Amino acid sequence: MTQVLTITLNPAIDQTIPVKKLIPGEVHRATGFTSTPGGKGIGVSIILAKLGVATTATGWIGADNDKLFVQAFDDNGIRDAMIRLPGATRTNVKLVDHEAGESTDVNLPGIQLDPEERAKDEQLLNERMESLVRRGDWCEFGGSLPPGCDVGIWHHLAKTLVDKGVNLVIDVAGSQLGAVLEGWKKAVSDTVGPVMIKPNRSELEELVGRSLKETAELIKAAEELQKAHNIQRVVVSMGGEGALIIGPEGRWMAKPPKVHVATTVGAGDTLVAGTIARLLHGQPFPQAAVFGMACAAARIQQIEFGLPPLDQVEALLHQINVTPC
Repeated sequence: MTQVLTITLNPAIDQTIPVKKLIPGEVHRATGFTSTPGGKGIGVSIILAKLGVATTATGWIGADNDKLFVQAFDDNGIRDAMIRLPGATRTNVKLVDHEAGESTDVNLPGIQLDPEERAKDEQLLNERMESLVRRGDWCEFGGSLPPGCDVGIWHHLAKTLVDKGVNLVIDVAGSQLGAVLEGWKKAVSDTVGPVMIKPNRSELEELVGRSLKETAELIKAAEELQKAHNIQRVVVSMGGEGALIIGPEGRWMAKPPKVHVATTVGAGDTLVAGTIARLLHGQPFPQAAVFGMACAAARIQQIEFGLPPLDQVEALLHQINVTPC
């Protein structure tokens, strides 16, 4: 069975605190509180599992506070291949403004890798990952890097995976994505690029070094990136405006219906997971990415992390307007 491996190097315990209205400098009373395992790759694994896809989560977590992660993996049937490092996984705070439908995030830096142990930690991760994957599997790189670690580790891992015939999806933090792509041909492969990347609008602007206000500008920038780095597919997420979808099959603009937004936390991870799930089963663009958008539109309507019932996702799927561009 084809599986999806996710790699999260800087996970977090996400503490989500909803308030009626967020006013800087004021005292607020929370209307609730949730604490969930976070980090892009882990979020992708959780959604994939809920969609019935076999998934393994690997990367680094702190040995001192891994219980929440272990519970989530057990509850969702996710294979736990995380490597425990000395110390505690960071905590990120998500302040959800109910009135505005927005989230304000405060993200801590993460576990500081011991310089003397870093090479060993990286080699252990590479060996574990190599032992888990088979040709034709999928792998998603997600999130940021912990202090003391540079993008060279993404290149090292990508080289191993590409050589083994694994399909790679890259959804790392914006500035790091640029560095990963710039060094790809030299460090990984000059012929095989990522199967997909998913920058948001601001990340794409950062990648190409200019403002992108019009649709035509977005298309040009995404295609420049695609051609320069042998990327098969690009999905540019734009929040409530929808997404630009570019692949070998063509290019489309997809606009979702307006929905009540309880939180935007996890929306990008859900889009990526839904898209991978459908690509893995042979569905072409733009249908796979549109399904991912429907998953994300369903996700943001609830504070609780996870995916609402599939009938809700399917209902939203039929409301997304997809037009060639």
